[in-house]
Amino acid sequence: MSAVKRKVRRLERYRAKVKGKSVPEIQGKGKADARDGKAVNIRAALALKKKSGKAAREFDNLDMDKLKNMLEETRKELFTLRFRHATRQLGSTASIPAAKRRIARILTLIRQKEVGV
Repeated sequence: MSAVKRKVRRLERYRAKVKGKSVPEIQGKGKADARDGKAVNIRAALALKKKSGKAAREFDNLDMDKLKNMLEETRKELFTLRFRHATRQLGSTASIPAAKRRIARILTLIRQKEVGV
C-alpha cells in the first residue's frame, strides 16, 4: 500500500471519528425535543431557586449598612480561609466556596436594593 493511500485512509477515519453522527440524528425530532428539554431545564432551575432562596432570606431584612458590614466581614473571612488553605491549616476546603457564595448573595441583595427591585 502506498503512503498516499495510507494517508487518505487515516484522514477518512479521522473525519468519521470527529464528525460522528449528523446534526439531525443528534437533535432528534427537532422542536418538540428542544421544547421538552427547555421545560426540564426550567424545572431544574426553579427547584434550585427554591433551595437557594432559604439562604438569601436571612439577609433580606437587613439594611444597606449592615449588608456592607457583612460584606466586609465575609471578604476578610475569605481572605483568612485562603491564607489558611495556602499554609495547609484549613481542615475543610468546602468553606471557601461557601464564603464566595455568601459574598455573591450579599452583593446581589445590595444591587437589588440600589436598583429598587
